Amino acid sequence: MSSSPTASLASPVASAPTAASSAQPSSPTLTPWQRLLRFCAPYWPSFLLGGLCILASAYINLLSPQVIRTAVDDLGRGVTQSKIARYAGLVVGIAAIRGLFLFWQRRILINRSRDIEYDLRQAFYAHLQQQPPSFFHRQRIGDLMSRATNDIGAVRMLIGPAVLYGLNTLFTVLLVLPAMVAVNVTLTAFALITLPLAAAATKYFGARIHDQSERIQEYFGLVTAKAQENFSGVRVVRAFAQEAAEEAAFDAMNREFVRRNLQLIRLSALFRPVLDILFGLGPAIVLWYGGRLVLRGELTLGQFVEFNLYLTMLVWPMIALGWVVNLTQRGLASMGRLSKIFDEAPAIHDAAAVPNLPPVAGDIEFRHLTFAYPGPDGMPGPPVLRDISLTIPRGATLAIVGSTGAGKSTLANLIPRLLDAPPGTLFIDGRPIHDYPLHQLRAAIGYAPQEAFLFSDTIAANIAFGVEQATPEAIAQAAEQAGLREDVERFPKGFETVIGERGITLSGGQKQRTALARAILRNPRILILDDALSAVDTDTEARILGHLRQVMRGRTTILIAHRISTVKDADHIVFLEDGQIVEQGTHDQLVALGGCYAALYERQKLEAELAAL
Repeated sequence: MSSSPTASLASPVASAPTAASSAQPSSPTLTPWQRLLRFCAPYWPSFLLGGLCILASAYINLLSPQVIRTAVDDLGRGVTQSKIARYAGLVVGIAAIRGLFLFWQRRILINRSRDIEYDLRQAFYAHLQQQPPSFFHRQRIGDLMSRATNDIGAVRMLIGPAVLYGLNTLFTVLLVLPAMVAVNVTLTAFALITLPLAAAATKYFGARIHDQSERIQEYFGLVTAKAQENFSGVRVVRAFAQEAAEEAAFDAMNREFVRRNLQLIRLSALFRPVLDILFGLGPAIVLWYGGRLVLRGELTLGQFVEFNLYLTMLVWPMIALGWVVNLTQRGLASMGRLSKIFDEAPAIHDAAAVPNLPPVAGDIEFRHLTFAYPGPDGMPGPPVLRDISLTIPRGATLAIVGSTGAGKSTLANLIPRLLDAPPGTLFIDGRPIHDYPLHQLRAAIGYAPQEAFLFSDTIAANIAFGVEQATPEAIAQAAEQAGLREDVERFPKGFETVIGERGITLSGGQKQRTALARAILRNPRILILDDALSAVDTDTEARILGHLRQVMRGRTTILIAHRISTVKDADHIVFLEDGQIVEQGTHDQLVALGGCYAALYERQKLEAELAAL
């Protein structure tokens, strides 16, 4: 269909074969944990070393209470300057050694979390690059941006701070509990009496924090999508004087986003005090029961101080456990959202064993091709192309005309595999199109769509997109052949003019000619022009076509247009109606036939005469 939304994505996809060429069906569905572990696996030596540093830090921390116990008991028998200096020096030395391990554990684990964040973002971006246009029709761009920023950041917090403090809590508990038991078993039991309640509170709040985090991240995607649409369509918003209405709509969404975040904040704010209260009961019980043991002589004062220091060591890790649970639940919720995208297998990919084929020469053949877009349920919808059989010799020019929605752009999009033709229906140089590696196939094709997509970069960079090391002379020549050079030379910075997001500073005709220059610069064997001159006037069109005749010589060219003036010199013309070829031949043959093509030609001649009058 000529109005197919895939046309707007044709140029960047066809110009980025490197990412697409590696596209393969994704691995069997993994759980969020399994996928996260795959990203972490290459860094296991660092995680091991970081864990050893945490273990060493926790072990060295045990020495301070023992030194202080000895100091209290020793000083109780007599205070001297040398004793104070010796014990103080030991405490300071222990703190210094522990500080060194604290530094290395943070440096190792936090650095690795940043590395994994980088890997995850790169993999996510590459996976999006492999998706067909239909994927982006189903997904909101704002939601994808939210996953690429907020969700990946939340996963980094899970594999960085959450792992760091989680291991610190684990090792501290494993080391401190035996030390407390060694002091007094009964006192230890009294100190830990609130742990089951703390575990129950952690489970209760953790589940709710996880659910609320998922809802927030999903809604944030809607907010981002709303903002992205308004920024992209700012001209339309202003043209219809809808600034206030759009601000009000965004305000309502923003308030809902804040409301959901406040619910999460209330949960988190309540979780921390509950844990503080539960863990605060332990020291109170220890003070009551331990004091009685000291009075009865069952514990020395030094042992009582040592036990309280051990208990103090447990308080912060246990409180931090609530934060770790919070980070873990948020991170897993975000990893689950990322996994839903990773589970989307690229619909178009290289075959399992792609052969090395000679360069594309340009012969194209359609054999009884019938094509249908997949419906929302994944099943094929009604056919948009029916029983198409065409042979286009290398170097020939095929023109496709027809009414809007006849299937012209769909037919063109099958050639660079932006859409996938059914097996055995499309051949390049006599070979099934699926035999060609995507990179090789798309590198041989230049595609200029009707809806040209331009990047927020210079005109030169946009023309050279997809061509490595393009010279200024080659860029200028491509612009000349596309009828763009005169316009560019009127800009103050010429080809170095930055054109803004989506080429917002260029007119519709200038955008199309920039995309046309981009396709020409690739020096392709197959050139596809999908109504690429629809936004220029007839005089400019005639001038551009004069240049293009030299470009098209020796190349296989697919020329899609609504104007007969664009296609009348083509070697072969087909007229599509409702996805079927109803007429074909040269311009003179079709005019003489007196059918659909002739009627369109006469109507456009009359329109041109009326416009001239």
